[in-house]
Parts: sequence; C-alpha cells; structure tokens
Amino acid sequence: MSEMEKYDILIAGAGPAGLTAAVELSKKFKVLVVERREPGTTSCTWYSYADRVKKHNIEDAVVARFDRIRFTSPTQEHDMMDDAVTLDHNKVLQLWLERAKANGAVIRQESFKKYHYVNDGVEITTSKGKYFARLLIDAMGSGSPIIARHRLIKRHDAWVIYGGVIEHEKHEKPYVLEYYPLNDKDNTYVGIHPHSDTLTNIYVFQGRYNTMGNPAELKEIFEKTIKELEPNGKKVQNLAGTIVSGSLKKYALDRIIFFGASGMLNPDGCGMGFNEILKQYQTFAKGVTTAMEKDMLDQKTLSKIADSLRDQETMNFQKIIGAFSLYFIKSEGKWDGGVKWLNAMGEDSKYWMRNEFTMDWIMRANLRLHRVIPIKETISMIPMDNLAFVLEQLARFSVKAATSVVRNKILK
Repeated sequence: MSEMEKYDILIAGAGPAGLTAAVELSKKFKVLVVERREPGTTSCTWYSYADRVKKHNIEDAVVARFDRIRFTSPTQEHDMMDDAVTLDHNKVLQLWLERAKANGAVIRQESFKKYHYVNDGVEITTSKGKYFARLLIDAMGSGSPIIARHRLIKRHDAWVIYGGVIEHEKHEKPYVLEYYPLNDKDNTYVGIHPHSDTLTNIYVFQGRYNTMGNPAELKEIFEKTIKELEPNGKKVQNLAGTIVSGSLKKYALDRIIFFGASGMLNPDGCGMGFNEILKQYQTFAKGVTTAMEKDMLDQKTLSKIADSLRDQETMNFQKIIGAFSLYFIKSEGKWDGGVKWLNAMGEDSKYWMRNEFTMDWIMRANLRLHRVIPIKETISMIPMDNLAFVLEQLARFSVKAATSVVRNKILK
C-alpha cells in the first residue's frame, strides 16, 4: 500500500467557495481540492458588477454589460442603476481552477466520504483514497455530509432555481438583466441573465422557508414559461441549484471550517450567493492563513474566522427584509410592495443587491420600508418565531435613526 498523501489543507468542494479559497491559500500552503463533479463546471448562473469583476480579476468571464438591473411586479417597475455584468459561469470556475493549479494546488474529481481525527490533523477518505491534512475546509454546500453527521443546521431557507441556457432568435428589443414574478399561486419568479443577442440564461425560482426544496420540482413551471418566452428556443445547458441562507449551531469544528453555502454565508432575503463569495473569500483566506501559521486550528479560533465574515447589523437587517418578503409574495400584488420599497430607496437601492450597507443606510431603508408598507399590514405575515426579533430590531433601528437626526442637528 502506498504511503498516504499529506497536505496542509484539503478543500472539499470546487464551486466558487472552494476554488477561491484554493487560489488564495495555495500561494503559501500545499492544497488538495476534491470535487464529486467535473471540476470547473457548474449548473449555476451568475451576475455581478463591473468594479467587482475587475477587483477580482475575472473580467475575461464577462459576457454582457448593463447599466441597470430591472425589477418588475404587476403594477410597479424599478430600474436599479448600476454597472452590472453577466458572466460565463463555467469560464469563471475555469479561471480559478487554472490559477489554483498554477500555484501548485492539486485538483481531483473525487467524492468526499468521511473523516476522522489523527495526530496533528485529519484523515479524509474519498471515493478514490485517503489523505492527511492539517485543516479541512468544507465547501460542499448545505448538503455537506459533515453538517448532516453533526446535525449542525439550526435554520435554513432557500431560493430554489431551475432553468436553462437558451439559444434563441435575435429580438428587436433585447433582454435586460431582470427579475419579475409570474404571479402564480406558488409565488414563482423569473430571472433573466442575457449572454448575447441570441443566448440567454433564463430560470424560474421560488423561496422556501426552513427547507431546502428540490429544483426538479420547478421543471414544469420552467418549461411552460419558456414556451411563452421562447417557443422556438433551444436549451443548450441545464441550470439548477439552491441559494441557501440560515444559521448553523457551529461554523467550525476542531481542524474543520465551513465556507460558502456550507457555512450559510448567503444573507437572508437576498440571493447573493456568488457575489457574497467575491466579497468574503480574501478575508476568509487571510484568517485561515494566520491560523495555519500559528498552528491554532481549534474550534474557537476557526469560529472567529467564520464570525469575521458576518456583520451582525447587516444580518439583522437582512432578517427583517426576509421576514417582510413573506408579506410581499403573499400579498395580492405579488411583490408590488417590494418594488415600491426599491423605488422609495431611489439610487440607494443598489446597495441592497450589492449587500453593501452602512448603519445610516440600514436606518434609512427601514424607515422607507415602513412608509411604503404599513407595519400593521405585515405583522400577520411574519412567522411567530421571527416576530419578536423583527419588532425588536425595528424599534432599535427607529431609536438609532431618531438619535442620528438629533445628533446631526446639534452638530450643524
């Protein structure tokens, strides 16, 4: 029997979370990435922003550029003005795959099976062998077998997605980057990610409360939608997945840390997913690097790294928006209230989709939300286990907003 291969870090999962971590950490450490699917491929679809793709050096994957993201509802429309882009999802992963390999990372198509602790590290068993690593990074998503083994999910919601890359005729009026509701009983929404005049990623999605859902459940709705939008179109690739938000009982174990969907990194009420990884992977890698260099890989130290990715005020605000989303989708207008709120935010609305908040922005957003949507109309829609939290946060934000106004008047 050959000697077990040894690595500083083993990363399970080669999606955006796993590969960005691999690119950064392979600069200093011996890294192995294992992925059950073919590494560098995905069934997801992503948009981002011109400044972010430039900062993270993935401009080569940009396929289309826009000056807005459009949100529509039965009686409302909001153009969120921003320099937005859509990306060739497979090209993004290929870029990161090539960079990780160039740094010396080893990438293999193998399924993670189990782990157990050994002296000074972890022994990981995959579908093709066993490996030793000082640290295991779980980037396998919320279906991670490690999360399941330890029953770590405290709460989880999801946007469930099903669609396809559609090849179609050139339209007189081209598609824009857009989201809109179908206004059906299942509260289904449509996402449009144009790639060119004749190639568009189109998908349907639904929100799920405290369940993961199953993308295949949306296949029939998607096919009906495509018949209406593109009756002569051809699906050239499937798109499917979930964008999960929620919380874990623990975000790390001894010598194991969760990152990406495994760590419930996506904020409530906002389908960030890919963009949240872009925001957080360098902070994550910096924390892991320090822990590795100091050989402090205990649960407490690794948990602090995971906590550094979460701003508590932002999380509180996103939970409020997530709770009120139930009102928006259950109301007769099917998201009319949400688009009214975006219009009330004006140019500030883009920071919601970017998940880039200051405390002042959060206070303004809360005040404008409840000028548009009276709280008495929404309380009955909020789940009882969220109601006390939401009311508490609304009161706190309101007091902070009033205090801020008084302070500003005094300073003037």
